[in-house]
Order: sequence, then structure tokens, then C-alpha cells
Amino acid sequence: MARVLIVDDDLSIIEILTEILKVEGHEVFSAVNPAEGMQTARKVKPDLMILDYHMPGDTGSHLFESFRRNNATKTTPILFMSGEADPAQIMAEISDSTGSRFLPKPVPLEDFRRAIREMLAEKPKE
Repeated sequence: MARVLIVDDDLSIIEILTEILKVEGHEVFSAVNPAEGMQTARKVKPDLMILDYHMPGDTGSHLFESFRRNNATKTTPILFMSGEADPAQIMAEISDSTGSRFLPKPVPLEDFRRAIREMLAEKPKE
């Protein structure tokens, strides 16, 4: 199905999301920090990225801008997730034409699955 990149500093979150995505038939890649995430994204050219909004050493909006400046990820939909952020503020910071979204943690499983399906269906064709 789709190549999905998860970037989160919490390994347990990566493990849980990986299992959910693999059951849905997706190929999953992961990184535990923004620099590793950018390197992995350049290599695998994911169809969708799932990013923690708050990671040590980087903010979600800065990471978002970095991915948008990179040719390999400039149109890749991004699903931001965080348990410690204001959804309205985040959506104002990450609003763009690629269908990027935000879900608060913990997110109900069906809401997560629905967001993934919708974002992949809306992905701009290259």
C-alpha cells in the first residue's frame, strides 16, 4: 500500500503506530529524532509522515518547514500528533495545501485509522 514514516522520540509510540499501520498493509519506516527523520524521508520518499509535534531539539513548526523545503517531502502529507499542544495553534502553524493535519494524543484508534485513510486518498499526485 503506502510508505509511511513515523518520527517520534518515544519508542513505544513508534511500536504501537507501526503495528497498526502494518495491519493496514502499509510499509513503515521510523526515526527517533528530526535529523534522522529527514535523512530517512530523503531515502524512502514516504507517501505520508506521522510526526510528534514536540521533540527534544526541534519544534513541530520548524520541522514542518524543513520538510516543506526538501524536494523529497515538499508535497508529502504530514499528520502531527502531540499530547501537550493546542490544536488550533498547531493547525495555524502547519496549514498548507498538502492536507496536513493534527491529532491530539491519545487518539482513538478509529480516528487514527480514518485520518490515515483520508490523508492517503487526498495525497497530491506527482
